[in-house]
Amino acid sequence: MEIKDRVYGIAEIKEPVLIELINSKPVQRLKGINQAGASQYAIEGKTVTRYEHSVGVMILLKNIGAPVEEQIAGLLHDVPHTAFSHVIDFVFKKNNPDQEFHEMFHEKIIRQSEIPAILEKYDFKINMILDENNFGLLEKKLPDLCADRIDYTLRDMIAREGFSDKINEYISKFIVHDGEIIIKNKETAKKFAENYMRIDEEIWSFPKEIALFQILADAIKIALEKKILNENDLFKDDLHVYTKLKESGNERILKKLDMLNPNLKIIDDPKNYDFHTKNKLRYINPKFINPDNSTNKVSEKFSEFSIRISEHIKLIERGHFIRIVSY
Repeated sequence: MEIKDRVYGIAEIKEPVLIELINSKPVQRLKGINQAGASQYAIEGKTVTRYEHSVGVMILLKNIGAPVEEQIAGLLHDVPHTAFSHVIDFVFKKNNPDQEFHEMFHEKIIRQSEIPAILEKYDFKINMILDENNFGLLEKKLPDLCADRIDYTLRDMIAREGFSDKINEYISKFIVHDGEIIIKNKETAKKFAENYMRIDEEIWSFPKEIALFQILADAIKIALEKKILNENDLFKDDLHVYTKLKESGNERILKKLDMLNPNLKIIDDPKNYDFHTKNKLRYINPKFINPDNSTNKVSEKFSEFSIRISEHIKLIERGHFIRIVSY
């Protein structure tokens, strides 16, 4: 199987288990789930799907020499994602402080699909694949690097700004050292860390982005309360959920949907706002390798980056006091 990927170029997938998993229904469903959730309707460049990202994580893991088991885990890591991705975290915000609602369903969704049979066919143990503790290249707690974090960052950079030489520069500088992904030199590590923080402030935690997430989340919350949607609907795709909302006839829901357009104008006004909302805190402080083979984190060598982290934390924890001006 040949895959043309916008980040890594042409990838040749030869392992039958990976090909069969890629073609399985749970993985194919991810083609209908936009990684940007609500903002796909109002902001340009929101073209990345959960499918593209999942395949990309698999390719990245393959390129850095991860075993097939970890490539499988990478391909499957987003299978339980709901429609509209992290919008659902805003729906269930009260009991979901880490904004990882989908993770609660990871094992259930996979076990109730054809995936276990595919894994068994090729002698892979499902319990091993489901335990993320087995895969330190795929997942790491923030602020460390991991394949998941690297891929969605590069993918969103390209979707927004187009492919550039810096993408190849970053890809060429990721290495595996003592079982984790780090960066070859301090200059690239600092540059990537700063890039990640800028993307969080300008894309993932941008006021309009977060406002759109909250607006759609409110529409979904109303639909769940009114039995227009049920939990099973959330595990289908964006179009399915959006169509149910659009055809609901509920005035409150339809008003929310009308706001999801490029003409939405908001301001941040702590004294007069319609709602307060914020995204989860994201920043990276990656390790890099020194000429003597020791490692450091970016903040340990660049004091100004430590200051930047503190400023970023304050910005994200403040959140946004959103007043809708027009739509």
